Amino acid sequence: MKARHKHIAAVALGALLIAGAAPAAGPAKPADQRAPLVLLDEERHIVLEEMRNFLAVLQTITDALTREDMKEIARAARSMGSGAANEIPPKTVAKLPEEFKVLAGGVHTTFDLMALDAESLADPKHTLTQMNELLQKCNACHGIYQIKVGKGGAVKAVR
Repeated sequence: MKARHKHIAAVALGALLIAGAAPAAGPAKPADQRAPLVLLDEERHIVLEEMRNFLAVLQTITDALTREDMKEIARAARSMGSGAANEIPPKTVAKLPEEFKVLAGGVHTTFDLMALDAESLADPKHTLTQMNELLQKCNACHGIYQIKVGKGGAVKAVR
């Protein structure tokens, strides 16, 4: 093989090796189509902290369900009920779209109802049904919105 052909073969082999090591491209991922909630960084932190609190309380309730500890379920659920909704500053709430506020309010009132039902019905299966309703609201909200940091805090409407 002539030197020129050896060089071409080496370049082609190198290209094949590099292409083989690269992950399969596959179809391009679509851009995130969720509606942005544009908040100041400190407001973003407050909203995300509330979401983490929802998750922590759901974990506490799940643990209490394994022991059928309805008093603990009521206590934990009440901690994220309607009273917890007042922890978000009104200035931040004003920036949130109505649909977001409805979903978040529904989560808080479902926690209220869960606390009352845990005390009065003491039925773990009923509590599981309520947890399912809560998680549906969480999934809906996370499927519709994304939080972005910006200066003015303008919120775009849901499409």
